[in-house]
Amino acid sequence: MKFNAEAALTRIQAVEALVSRWEFEPRVEQVSVAQACGRVLAQDCHARYDLPRHRVSSFDGIAVRSADFAAGLPDTSAWVRGVQFVQADTGDDFPDEFDTVIAAEDVSYDDEGRLTLSPDLAFRKGNAVKRAGATMGEGELLYEEGTQLGPEAIAILAAGGWAQVPVRERLRIAYVPTGNELVAVGTVPGRGQNVQTNSLMLGAYFQQWGARMVEYGIVPDDRAALGAALERALEEADMVLINGGSSRGSEDYNSELLQERATFFAHGVKAVPGRPIGMAIIGGKPAINVPGPMIAAFLAADWLVQALVRFYYGQPMPRRATVSAVLDKPLGARPGFEQLARLAVYEEDDVLHAAPVPGCATLAENMRSVNAFLAVPAGLRYEAGETVEVELLGTVAGAWS
Repeated sequence: MKFNAEAALTRIQAVEALVSRWEFEPRVEQVSVAQACGRVLAQDCHARYDLPRHRVSSFDGIAVRSADFAAGLPDTSAWVRGVQFVQADTGDDFPDEFDTVIAAEDVSYDDEGRLTLSPDLAFRKGNAVKRAGATMGEGELLYEEGTQLGPEAIAILAAGGWAQVPVRERLRIAYVPTGNELVAVGTVPGRGQNVQTNSLMLGAYFQQWGARMVEYGIVPDDRAALGAALERALEEADMVLINGGSSRGSEDYNSELLQERATFFAHGVKAVPGRPIGMAIIGGKPAINVPGPMIAAFLAADWLVQALVRFYYGQPMPRRATVSAVLDKPLGARPGFEQLARLAVYEEDDVLHAAPVPGCATLAENMRSVNAFLAVPAGLRYEAGETVEVELLGTVAGAWS
């Protein structure tokens, strides 16, 4: 399919075009809170009771009556445990008649077990008594609908009375790898062949975002076989991702197949790498044809597929941390197209530098060393030595050698 630069969409336009036409009814299921990490809440969750249920001690010590300290530190030599004081360690409940906790560091006992208080003790009524509901109060909002639950969240929900959690059913993304040149992982590629690995990368990202990949086998560049695979994927998944065959090669059928079935179709975005991307709505579902090269597939998944996943779950796109870095070499975008630049950010003499990927870098070097991203606006050029604001993809690493 011939790429038409004038008809191409910006990245923002592409996302808006798909989400505005996507028809779906969110599905909800109940899962054990122990299995809910990474899942997305389908409703607001509130605490079902006060915690602690009654007031408790905030640290290890003894509980006393403040009335006994009205005239200063009392003589405790004749005090009896359980009468004038009780043990009150961290999180412990204690009888209501005692209203103040003294830290264990201010308490000692002689050889006969008689209680002695530190002469430096600054007594304060109510000290270290944690009120009922101080950890969480009944009815308190714990997490909002649309929250992707992490390790801390599932612990808080469990503490608040949620043994079962209402979550959105996982978004099912069909992944269809295509191309005569592809061979399965574990196969030693021969001449003209390449190992199909994008499913590993994309599937891992889908899992991070809360979605589930429905993976299909490699489909050769045969129009009938590709059409059949597309039809099956549309039936079995909520979204379809076809990898490869998106450009202008003699066997690039995939975008044409999308267009034939679509109520909405657009081919191409005003961004490189990855401009020959096909985007469609078929039967109310998004179907996307992303380029085959790994970096182009990563970029398309990062800005487009992730945006669709977040939209499905009612989440905003997350913002990456940004840092200011000095460019080592010029970096520009041609008129009409953003340049989606992958950079290596490193520290030298307490200054962060950003190095564009050398043209001679292997794919492995690129993937291993790149830790930052910069979308250069169309037609703009940054010169070497200029400071730019870059998005971090990972930790700051060493310079290119």
